[in-house]
Amino acid sequence: MTEQIFFQNNIEQRSNAAAKTFAKHDFIHHHCRNDLIERMKLINLSPKTAIDLGCAIGSSSRFLAKHFKQCRIFSVDLSQSMLIESRKKRSVLARISEIQASTHSLPFFNNSVDLIFTNLLMPWVDNLPLFFAEINRILKKDGLFIFSTLGPDSLQNIKSIWNKIDDYEHVNPFIDMHIIGDLILKSGLGDPVLDTDKLTINYKNIDSFFTDITKTGARNCLRNRNHGLTAKQKLSMFKTTLEKSIINNQLSIELELIYGHAWGNNLNSNPNEFSVDVSQIKKLPV
Repeated sequence: MTEQIFFQNNIEQRSNAAAKTFAKHDFIHHHCRNDLIERMKLINLSPKTAIDLGCAIGSSSRFLAKHFKQCRIFSVDLSQSMLIESRKKRSVLARISEIQASTHSLPFFNNSVDLIFTNLLMPWVDNLPLFFAEINRILKKDGLFIFSTLGPDSLQNIKSIWNKIDDYEHVNPFIDMHIIGDLILKSGLGDPVLDTDKLTINYKNIDSFFTDITKTGARNCLRNRNHGLTAKQKLSMFKTTLEKSIINNQLSIELELIYGHAWGNNLNSNPNEFSVDVSQIKKLPV
């Protein structure tokens, strides 16, 4: 899981292109964000500094700013266009700042953040051990890391159809909940709690499914994808096979949702010293 599986520039480009349409097609993000917020309400928190990591257009940032009046919020995303939309949607008086950065090298001091909130970002992270190490590095002792992601049972019907058509990758390699929990513990974060849920989305047709994916910037960015245009014949085969699963004029897409949280342990020994694999750190977008 330490190899680079995505073209990060593709993720950035497609997120930029989807910035203005994201709000109208972010049903899944909205659903998971609300579930995360309900879970967080059960925890007694008074953060002074919080990060909305992978903020997209800043919906979670605005909730955090409203709920924690005295908290300084940092909206962090790889996409400059998403951050511009986020800034447009917030009050000028809100204690929110937008920062463009990569999850592989977060521009925050060690042990400096009380709360890290990340909604459906992890399916786009190349190196989860490094990601969790960065979370652990910047999170204060007893600070909260809370997240949602997708599990391996997500989009199984889509993946199984493509597997019969060619040997390229068309669906992100979603990570099992137990592996995520182990990686969290290995990073030094404490007391992880994870659970799963199922979500079935019914689309009126295949085109509406593809529209949602495109308008939220979630098209294929995998390095092992077909780098040429997918042949019309292959795409036709895919659609024909998928159409067979349409029942009562509805295409059902199933997702495995994973929710979790963990706590900062401040196990980095010296707060002024931290080591990572330099080859894995990517330059922040200009």
